[in-house]
Amino acid sequence: MPKLFNLLSSDVEEYVLQFIETHGLKAGDRLPTERSLAEELGITRSSLRSGLQALIDQGVIYSKQGSGSYLCHPKAVRSLAKYCFPFADENLANKRYEAMPVGSLPSDLDWLEDYLMASNDRDVAQLDLFLESIDNCLVALTANAQSAQSCALFPNLFKLNNVPAGIVQTQEVRVFDKPSGSVSKLLRTREPETLLLLQNRLLLGDRQIALSYSICVGTRVDLISRTGLPRRPN
Repeated sequence: MPKLFNLLSSDVEEYVLQFIETHGLKAGDRLPTERSLAEELGITRSSLRSGLQALIDQGVIYSKQGSGSYLCHPKAVRSLAKYCFPFADENLANKRYEAMPVGSLPSDLDWLEDYLMASNDRDVAQLDLFLESIDNCLVALTANAQSAQSCALFPNLFKLNNVPAGIVQTQEVRVFDKPSGSVSKLLRTREPETLLLLQNRLLLGDRQIALSYSICVGTRVDLISRTGLPRRPN
């Protein structure tokens, strides 16, 4: 009975979301036990788990084995077009955005500096490595590299409030598939959180002048694109 199963799972999701709102739960607060939730809904615990798993997959709650289910931080919203320009992203205007420097690369990320150098034609005058957080929730480990020309024309390029005219971006987004205990530790990830790689190349004319390489916790951020559908001719 797949339709009944899907409906029941949706009902569980809706109930838990209403419970969170009604009781004013905040990030880190614990949900009632599976037994009490199942009894209140009048369903089996296996059915309840299906609904809870859907909320885990959406990044709304997370589970600690033997302890229960807890509320995650609300997902932050970021613009894909301005991902490497956080101070130009209107979605972060009323959020507490922080970039916390990381002193040196962990040993299992030694390859990243070489990669950034090679990808920028060995022309890296400024390299910044930092953790990004939004409303006290860690969301990404990011490395920004600027060429000498970039530093001369646009000092602190990635901290500008507007994307400079004339700069063209190319962007790649994919699952981060390089296992790294250091990344997981720095970002404090939990199972089954996924990591995404966002790579932005910035070009001025036909020359690349900067590169941003960001490992983002996909379950903590909604990445949005404002690209609209083409208008139908009258």
